[in-house]
Parts: sequence; C-alpha cells; structure tokens
Amino acid sequence: MKEEKLVKVDRNHVIPLYYQVSECLEEMITSGEVRPNEQMLSEEILADRFGVSRPTINKAIAILIRKSLLSREKGKGTFVPSGDVRLTLMQELVSLSESMQRENIRFRTVVLEIQQQKANGMIAEKLSLKEKARICYIKRLRYVEEESFIISESYLPSVLFPELEKQDLRDRSLYDMLEQEYGIAVIKTERSARAVKALDRDAQLLRIPIGDPLIQLEGIAFSRKDLRVEYFKTIIRGDRGVLGTTLYRRKGP
Repeated sequence: MKEEKLVKVDRNHVIPLYYQVSECLEEMITSGEVRPNEQMLSEEILADRFGVSRPTINKAIAILIRKSLLSREKGKGTFVPSGDVRLTLMQELVSLSESMQRENIRFRTVVLEIQQQKANGMIAEKLSLKEKARICYIKRLRYVEEESFIISESYLPSVLFPELEKQDLRDRSLYDMLEQEYGIAVIKTERSARAVKALDRDAQLLRIPIGDPLIQLEGIAFSRKDLRVEYFKTIIRGDRGVLGTTLYRRKGP
C-alpha cells in the first residue's frame, strides 16, 4: 500500500470516522491498489496515517471483513482474500473437478476418509437400499490455489462399486472413475443449495471461524433407469464461492 494514496478523514463530516476509513480502504481494495493475497498494513500504522485511533481502524476493518473484502488470519494479520471462485455446479451436470478445470482453477484433492460402512436409515432411504446395507463413504477436502475451500462427502452402494475404497481419487474425477472402472455413468443429479453456518470440525478443515457462512449442496446422482449411485453433501466457503448459472426466458405460449 502506498502512503500517498491514504487520505485524512474529515472530522467535521456527519459520516462517522470509522466508516470514512472503511470506504477509503474499500476503494483501495476494489481498485487493485491493494492486491489479492496482499497483507493490509497493521492497525497501528493505519491509525497513524489516517490520524485516528486504533479502535476506529478496528471498526473500519470489521466492516470490510463482514463484506468479505478482508480476512483476518490468527497470528499472521489481515489480508485481502483471493477473488471469488465461480462454479457452474447448478447450471449443468458437471463434477467439482470438471467445474474447476473448466474455469481454469488450480486445485488439488486430499482424501480424508474412504471406507466401507453400513448405511443408516437416512442414507439407505436416499440410495433406495435396505438399512445397514454396505456402502462406501468418501470424504474429500479440495484446495483451490492452495487454500482449503470445499469439503465433499459421498455415499455409494457397495453392491454397485465393490472395493471402491481401493481406488485413488486424489487426481481423478469420481464420476469419470465410476464410468471407466465400473461401467456406470452418472447421467442425472438432483441438487439443492442452502446457506449454513460452519460447525467446529468443518471450520477447522477450512481454516475459518466457527459460524462463518457456507454454501451446502446436497443431492443424489442417478445412472440409467433412475438407478441411484450416489448421495452427496458438499460445503463450499461462502466468503469465496460463487455458484453461477445461466437462465433463458421461454418465449411464446
């Protein structure tokens, strides 16, 4: 941040000092003067340059954090986050991997869990199985530009995908693997999106505060003849993720 771009606040103005400071800092962020992933000057330095108190700077920064224009990392400081990540998951049938590849987003996958389980009542109902039927549970953490970003959980019938837990899913699309290794292609999904708050475990994995907003996708994937092959639940960081779609207006009667 360049010192000459900082301006003194107007103490005689009706607008509170902290809000004037927040507007000035927001302009620097949106104009690109302070770039994504760049660390903001300390509150002490900002207070000195704006000629205001540190509590005033703290309140200004809090406004920008609520707007997702700044993020605070414990023990490191305050940063301008990377730009939004646009995903087309609600627009057409694509996997997370395919969506990110299409948008030229650099990502990697860490498989946290992959194991055989017995389906509880809810999972069994989602997959049209009997309760306690064998399923394969997969939990993955996706990093975008080396920042933890997405947690995905998948439940698949073991009768359709035997020894699925032995497959390597670190650099491979799950849907591609199901088609190539088992001959079962996903041709349809039913998805719903909702806003939720980050719970303790999810917050730890995504390195965000507990209670931060998340986008949750939940649904079922189908193969031919409406065969249910996967129940999934995915959470995406609400401060960075954008679900994009294109809508067309139907013309005529």
